[in-house]
Amino acid sequence: MADLALTVRIDGQHVPLRDCFWVLAEPTGCAYGSVHGDMAVDAETAHRRLTRLQRDRDRETRQGWTIKLLTPAQWDEQAKPCFLGKCHHQKAGGVS
Repeated sequence: MADLALTVRIDGQHVPLRDCFWVLAEPTGCAYGSVHGDMAVDAETAHRRLTRLQRDRDRETRQGWTIKLLTPAQWDEQAKPCFLGKCHHQKAGGVS
């Protein structure tokens, strides 16, 4: 049976969606939440997974929160430090 895994192109690199991570980031860029890539096929669905209530999603969007899809290497570089409390966002006044 053929492997029917979805792939995505991020920064010119083809990566299986299941290996990626959707990340919810505060306006400062600090990662606040994350789910595996195969939990959603687009940013809107990922946002629903990360923030349950529509009114909260609407507020986050108005305030400049973003949803982005990261490769494993990007997640290690950009999101992991936020979850470990070691990111530069905290020093810049961000909340983690």
